[in-house]
Amino acid sequence: MKKMVALLLATLFTALLLCGCSQYDGRYDDEEFLTDGMNHYAATMWSGNTRADGSYALHAGSFSGVHGLRSFTVEENDTLCEVTSTLTCTKGEAKLLLVDTDKKTLAAQWPLDGETTMSVTLPAGSYDLRIAGKSAGFDGQISLTLNGQAVDWDGVLESMAETLQDVLGAGGTLETSLRALQDAA
Repeated sequence: MKKMVALLLATLFTALLLCGCSQYDGRYDDEEFLTDGMNHYAATMWSGNTRADGSYALHAGSFSGVHGLRSFTVEENDTLCEVTSTLTCTKGEAKLLLVDTDKKTLAAQWPLDGETTMSVTLPAGSYDLRIAGKSAGFDGQISLTLNGQAVDWDGVLESMAETLQDVLGAGGTLETSLRALQDAA
């Protein structure tokens, strides 16, 4: 009897969990929902991590809704933004979105369909790379470049570059800064 109750509870819990993952399916094509800057999603078996090659590996067993992957700023007009993706849908539907966060509009969107490089020319502004799903499962990697320069997923490299420039000062070089430090010691 105890095994039967435990099995029944496990089945009910699993059913509730799976139902919860589809609560956003009706909003998959709702541009206002996709661009509002908030993460609205339900997921099971979700994982993501930055890889040594600068890409971002992503996996979801079941995903519905919209989730922000990376925010970035474009400093100059006519910046070439390239998103290279090996993300493939294993079930349901999913797409990558490029959202203009200043205007709260879609700048571009692409379905997850295997190895693809998607390109769009952007004006200066703030953007989010997001993923939207409809009872989707997916697996693969994503990389992002702006005018051929890789964008770091967790911001560490950009932060280090800004700090180094602050230390070096305007027009300084690493060599002259090291010499100045050595002379001061």
